[in-house]
Amino acid sequence: MTDYFDFIKSLMEGEKREEALKGLRVVEITHFIFGPNIGRVLAQYGAEVVKIETPGEGDRYRIAAIFGRFYKRANLLYAILNANKYIIAADARNEKARKIIFELIKKADVFVENLSAGLVDAMGIGYEAIRKVNPRIIYVSCSGYGQYGPLSRLPSFDVAAQGVAGVAMKTGWEDLDEFYKLPDYFGDYLPSMYAVFAVLSALYFRENTGKGQYIDISQCESLMRFMYDFTYFSLTGEEIGKTGNLDPASVPSGIFRTKDGKFVAISILTSSQFEALKSLIPQLENGNRFEKSRARDLNKIVAKWVEERNLEEIIELAKKHRFPASPVLDDKEIAFDPWRWERGSILKVKDRLLGELPVPGPIIAMSATPGKIKWLGRPVGYHNRLILKKWLGLSDREIDELEKEGVIGYWDEMPGLAPPATWDAEKDEVFRGEKDEEG
Repeated sequence: MTDYFDFIKSLMEGEKREEALKGLRVVEITHFIFGPNIGRVLAQYGAEVVKIETPGEGDRYRIAAIFGRFYKRANLLYAILNANKYIIAADARNEKARKIIFELIKKADVFVENLSAGLVDAMGIGYEAIRKVNPRIIYVSCSGYGQYGPLSRLPSFDVAAQGVAGVAMKTGWEDLDEFYKLPDYFGDYLPSMYAVFAVLSALYFRENTGKGQYIDISQCESLMRFMYDFTYFSLTGEEIGKTGNLDPASVPSGIFRTKDGKFVAISILTSSQFEALKSLIPQLENGNRFEKSRARDLNKIVAKWVEERNLEEIIELAKKHRFPASPVLDDKEIAFDPWRWERGSILKVKDRLLGELPVPGPIIAMSATPGKIKWLGRPVGYHNRLILKKWLGLSDREIDELEKEGVIGYWDEMPGLAPPATWDAEKDEVFRGEKDEEG
């Protein structure tokens, strides 16, 4: 019999694999993270995603590089978030541009927007208008608080959604009057994955019925959906409160400093795991370990035990006695972690414009229809000619006229918007619309 682990690995390395969403057409008018990440995931699994931006500045997230650091005039956060997408720039304030946007959406299966609530309707491309010409469209509106209700017109970002949803209130320690946001835009990425699920559900429904539908997804409401605090409070009249690194359902648990100045995460859920740890730390007495004050005491005992041992020793003991413990890794350790490279969590992409770069790999491993990173986010308007020819059948002469009239456009010469300084338009067949990114 083939070894189980080798068998599973062989499934993920087969050659005859296809794109799950090949043929699916998506148009997005999105900015920052919440909306763009929906198209990013769909594009990883084969959807043809066209992102429409404003000529000149494009998506404002282009200039939001971490601490102002750009690479070859690109914001790598934007480049990764908008990988595999076709980027065009059409000025929605122009009537002809709005007609082009309208025609693109008519030919799409999915439309995604995360502008201010009601703005797309004012532009003439709201759901009411689009469904009349494309009743099969799956139309997704992303916002902080939904498309109706008393908060619907308020702007929202990650930290605001975390605050209103009650996530921020849960961070930090009980005895400190301080609250923190979860890092790396948790309030954008998690709701966007719910939206991807909603899109796939709607597509399945359309396959069976032929009917499209409207999806209204709120950052704040999405974050609330995996928190049970309000249910607990309603039933008990007590607040769960802040717990710091302690997991109230897994005691003892937390992140502890080791003797060699590193950190280890330990989480004891089952009785057998507790007994295993107790065999190493006899001071861990039985009793109601889930009572709040008892949980704190147990954590202090574990913390003292950990600080007397090096990280490697603790990990080896955890393996031997079978209780959960793992090192807490920093950016450098993650980037050079062999396990992540073997699994494809990190991979190198050879991008035509930006060169070879390490990027996060596709989110899920699938044996028959794996995800793929084909190219990274392009400059503003980079795919104008390619998409206007491919989707709308426009000629070079017609596209030239649109450029002269300012209907469509390209990038401003500033970091985040423009191609690398060494880029040559005359040698770029994709930019000229003569060849597809994969052609």
